[in-house]
Amino acid sequence: MDLYAEHILEHHRHPRHKSPIANRTIEHAENNPACGDTLALELKIKKGKIEAAGWNGSGCALSQAGISMLLEKITGMSVSDVEKFSPKDMRSLLGVPLTTRRLQCAFLPLLALHNALRKSKGGQTETWPELLDQDQE
Repeated sequence: MDLYAEHILEHHRHPRHKSPIANRTIEHAENNPACGDTLALELKIKKGKIEAAGWNGSGCALSQAGISMLLEKITGMSVSDVEKFSPKDMRSLLGVPLTTRRLQCAFLPLLALHNALRKSKGGQTETWPELLDQDQE
């Protein structure tokens, strides 16, 4: 399977949810220091559900398509279910093989999501090593 499968390229060319959202309740930005990809995530949470999601950023097709696909998936879900989203789930969502060098590109959207939700609860943010360790489980 090609690293840039057609569904990845489609989301990269026509990203979903790439716009600011009104009345957001969470805002969080992350970057991938290995390559310079950036993501700024906005969520509106109402009654325990992700009511709206938006983002902005720049970087490779994998990180930018990944956030598009992730937000498409989680919009409308309960926060408790979204908090359980793991690297394994992200791999499944992307549907392409990931080399070690591409893990941070692929998981940048997940790190931003995890940390946005942790930040909203006053928790400590997750580090890259902590997230990558979850991929070994």
